[in-house]
Amino acid sequence: MHSTPKMIGEFIEDLFHADHRVWRTLKPLLFNPGFLTTEYLRGKRVTYTPPFRLYIVLSLIFFLFTSLSGSGVAVPTTIQTDAAAPAPATPATDAPIDPAARQLLEQLISRAPEAQREQTRNHVLNALRDVPAAQQRDVVTSILTPCNSQALGWMLPAEGANRERALEACRNVFADNGQRFGTAFWHHVPHMMFIFLPVIALWAKLLYLGSRRFYAEHLLFFVHFHAFVFLAITLGNGLDWIFGWFNGEWLSSLVNLALTGYVPWYLYRAMRRVYGQSGFVTFLKFVLLTLFYLASLLLTLGGLVIFTALTLH
Repeated sequence: MHSTPKMIGEFIEDLFHADHRVWRTLKPLLFNPGFLTTEYLRGKRVTYTPPFRLYIVLSLIFFLFTSLSGSGVAVPTTIQTDAAAPAPATPATDAPIDPAARQLLEQLISRAPEAQREQTRNHVLNALRDVPAAQQRDVVTSILTPCNSQALGWMLPAEGANRERALEACRNVFADNGQRFGTAFWHHVPHMMFIFLPVIALWAKLLYLGSRRFYAEHLLFFVHFHAFVFLAITLGNGLDWIFGWFNGEWLSSLVNLALTGYVPWYLYRAMRRVYGQSGFVTFLKFVLLTLFYLASLLLTLGGLVIFTALTLH
């Protein structure tokens, strides 16, 4: 029996061997912003891999590599976040702490990794000293059981049935420290991208209303751009993995810094080449498009979080 990663790997291997255009496509995709889009719009479509096939292949590789490297999405709990603080907590002193809050705190501490429990206890106790003793129990209860009406407050629907469904979704998310939610969320991200692409292409259409370009041309532009992003991040993660074998953390930081600067520069250069406007006008539209892009991405991710939480069982 073949595992899913193995089947996907065999599919990608067969595709790369069967379609030699892939290798002729990757170099301009990485280092020649906008080239593939302009070539496609000029009718030169035989030499290079079709855009949507390229996008699907590189997205498969990206998500497969990310899953195998264990860098999927997980939902950390509050207790883990506090325990991971870089500065060591000073030992707690004998300040007034409500006994009931202290008892609940021990339940909370039990969720942290054993090696971090003492540090976590000190962090939480120090934080509780800033809270009136009468409210300390409620504070620890809210952290211990975040999915309750008091903690969620106005975020819950007013209607009874929907309110209970929202509480149940919240409990499902935190049931196993967020592991199932993280796995399900990561599983839905590729589907989300097929919604996100048309949305961002619509923003480009609005920005270039006077260009007389069809909506499909803007969509093509972002199919190529996202294929580049998938490829660049995959290569960056691969280098991180290689450098990790040689304790080359500074090299990994350098690669990440280079990617952080290269991706927006690539988008600007691609816009300049494909749409053919002046540098100043392109820069203004680049800034606007980046804002639209980030806002749309946050909204889409927010919708995905809600969808994943509601469909998690």
